[in-house]
Amino acid sequence: MSATTVERILFRVMPFAVLGIAYIGISVMTGSAWPWNKVVHEDGLRTLAATVFFVEHATRELVPDLLLALAVAGAVRYFFPPLLVSHGLSRVRVVFGAATMATLLAIVGGTIWTDGLHALLDNLSQLHTRPGATLVWGAHWRYHLIERFAQILLAFSVTGAIWMRRGRPTVSAAAGRGGLYALALLLFGVTTAVFGLDMDPFRDPAYLGHQLRELFTHSLVTLPLALGTCLTLARRFSPAGGPRSAAPIWPIALTGLVAVASGAFLLVASVMADAQSHGQTTGLAALLFPHFAEHALGYVLVPAAAGLLYVGPLTGQRAKGKGHREGRN
Repeated sequence: MSATTVERILFRVMPFAVLGIAYIGISVMTGSAWPWNKVVHEDGLRTLAATVFFVEHATRELVPDLLLALAVAGAVRYFFPPLLVSHGLSRVRVVFGAATMATLLAIVGGTIWTDGLHALLDNLSQLHTRPGATLVWGAHWRYHLIERFAQILLAFSVTGAIWMRRGRPTVSAAAGRGGLYALALLLFGVTTAVFGLDMDPFRDPAYLGHQLRELFTHSLVTLPLALGTCLTLARRFSPAGGPRSAAPIWPIALTGLVAVASGAFLLVASVMADAQSHGQTTGLAALLFPHFAEHALGYVLVPAAAGLLYVGPLTGQRAKGKGHREGRN
């Protein structure tokens, strides 16, 4: 199977197939082939349409989602740095910039319109976890801590695997090539320090179960869509050729192992803590299928922001762009 076919299956077919299965699952749950006006959210109040356009939830997801976009762009840029003098690059930046800004405006503006400025500030402050829970500074960030760390590492590991699958093309030593990914790791640490760290993500059943569900959702949909976007741009703007790279593969293996270990911990800890019984609704299907709808706005924002960051200029690359490598994919 060719590298192109593998990427098409992983980054195009799989996420949309998963969303299709989730829709079918919701239809079965509600007994309707058109469940948009049926209550499906675990809070027992929101219909499928209201869940898809749950802008307040999308606002509290902005911090972890934009960090994931940065990590994806940084990972792809590390293995497939773009030539920043390529034809058509300015137009692509405008398109991805417009998509990113429009989605951000819909999320932020929608939150202010429906719930007021205080709701925007509360959600950006990561105060919310679930309805009825006490508002605590940084609680929502800790609700994502382990799974988002795993996603950041997965972005690097999966991109490295694709680089190997494409034949380990020579990677330029362009200045700043690893800057975006390093920035993502740094911001993860800074964000954790700002919002605070306690033991809830590691032992509280509600936190463990939520992180496992987030990891499941984003690994199947959000991360593949974002990686697919950047890798498609890389085929156009990152030149290929030269001898097979002798760059070490241990960082790819290490990040993959730590990501898998993080996911395995969440799975085992969730089962041992009986996390499912602490969900807001009963039944695994009711917990999983509507959750895919809840992150609909993120499926647009994260790939768009990742694409914009991938084609954005970095200090030191523009002047050296023409000398990186010859040829194109």
